[in-house]
Amino acid sequence: AKVTYANSMEAAVNVASTLIDKGAILLSPACASFDMFDDFEHRGDAFKRIIKDVI
Repeated sequence: AKVTYANSMEAAVNVASTLIDKGAILLSPACASFDMFDDFEHRGDAFKRIIKDVI
C-alpha cells in the first residue's frame, strides 16, 4: 500500500481524488485535531465542504 502525507485536510482530499477512479473518500480520523478544528462537527463540516469542491 502507498502512504501519502498531507499538511491539511484539503490537500489530503485533493490527493485522494487523484488516486481513485470511482468510489469514496472516507473521513476516518484516528486522533483529535483541536489544533485545526473546534470540534468533531467543525471537522466534519470542513470535510463536506472540501468534498463538494472536489466533486
